[in-house]
Amino acid sequence: MATEKYYPPQYRHTQFHCAHCKVYARQYWGNLETWNKFSWQGLNGINLSDDFVVSKCAHCDRVTIWFEEAILYPRLITVEDANEDMPSDVKALYGESAQVLSISPRAAAALLRLGLQLLLGEVGGEGKNINADIKTIVASGVEPQTQKALDIIRVFGNNAAHPGEIQLDEDVQLVTSMYGMMNFITDRLISQKRQIDTMFDSLPEGVKAQIEDRDKKEPK
Repeated sequence: MATEKYYPPQYRHTQFHCAHCKVYARQYWGNLETWNKFSWQGLNGINLSDDFVVSKCAHCDRVTIWFEEAILYPRLITVEDANEDMPSDVKALYGESAQVLSISPRAAAALLRLGLQLLLGEVGGEGKNINADIKTIVASGVEPQTQKALDIIRVFGNNAAHPGEIQLDEDVQLVTSMYGMMNFITDRLISQKRQIDTMFDSLPEGVKAQIEDRDKKEPK
């Protein structure tokens, strides 16, 4: 199942998906020491502290606490939910990755790469060598966008384990986008195929028999 576009919490942004209620909503900002002394409607004009800062969700009224531009509270997953068709072991790594994202984007990226390796083992690969499995999956006929998403997670995940030109710790948004790609890959390699198989299985038996006979015939 495809997911709607997700906007993760970002420091000083005025709208994103709340870390508490997960609703895309207006966010009001203030200094942690003075947030309860002001009307939230007017906090966006305050010169914010560079230390502890809070954002308050206009939808659920709950407060998120930030320190040095990273979420300190709540310690919740602040990325889009995993595709419901994602294999359970992959989904577990997806959740573990999301929990450490604000602490170590590199660790989060490495866990997503491992999750992708396991996922590929479920859809035709061996689950051992991610590069070889991507080659196998691509040879089976996936579209170019899926191939690109596969290689992005592979390269970013490898870079997390062996730092190179891509500085993941300096761009959390780069890692955050990988979660959407994992859901995209799951949708393309599992969800859509499962939906097609389910619909085909629902065809009358006589129709499926005709299709089978047609495909057995030698082309003229």
